[in-house]
Amino acid sequence: MKKKIVFLPVPLTFYDEFSLNNERFGEFVINPDIPIPAEVDDEDESTSIANLSIEMILSAMLRVIEEAQVDQEWIDYYCSFIVYLRPDILDAIKEMQENGLTDENYINAHNMVRNGKPEEALSVIRDFLENYPHSWNGWFILGWALRLLCRWQDAAAALKKAIELGGANSDTRNELAICMMECGDTAAAKRELEKALRDDPENVKIISNLGVLAQKSGDSETAAAFFRTALELDKDDPVAKSYL
Repeated sequence: MKKKIVFLPVPLTFYDEFSLNNERFGEFVINPDIPIPAEVDDEDESTSIANLSIEMILSAMLRVIEEAQVDQEWIDYYCSFIVYLRPDILDAIKEMQENGLTDENYINAHNMVRNGKPEEALSVIRDFLENYPHSWNGWFILGWALRLLCRWQDAAAALKKAIELGGANSDTRNELAICMMECGDTAAAKRELEKALRDDPENVKIISNLGVLAQKSGDSETAAAFFRTALELDKDDPVAKSYL
């Protein structure tokens, strides 16, 4: 469900919080006549600005800018607000554009996979990769979709390509480890999971998968230890709960 935007009055605390100078852009002056946007559920009528983090406010401002349903004065103000608080955002946006992460095909493919439609995502992400063949994010989405379709070897090849292009993060390694497990290469799966865990030591998915790997290897005691650790971090983790 898409959240709606509400506009909240500027609290007095904002004047103190944002009265300092930014080294790159100088002083930012709060305009009391332009409200602060927030994204809320349709049925939520009790949103308080005290419950909003800065990241939530910035996200709402970005959405207002994108949808352009307010006066240009408000849009200019929100743009200045974002740049003031996140002076590196321009570099981040430029990098995203260069890597195609604002491309419609990439966004659609990512949403399709996330919403359980990997088959539909395949042609879309392949179209994206024709234009951005060096985007590790695109290869990750392809590998993720193929993994969900149980095409283990094809998925592993795409995920290895993602790592080769710079996507050697815990999510990519975790996905690759699942493929390696299903292909029967438990040694490779363990290597990937251990590398992923070093980068992200409290990632419940990785810990649970290490438990699954230990269980498949016949080491029930080690598996149980991993599953207990996973449940300490997330008592509702479905993988750990199914094994313990």
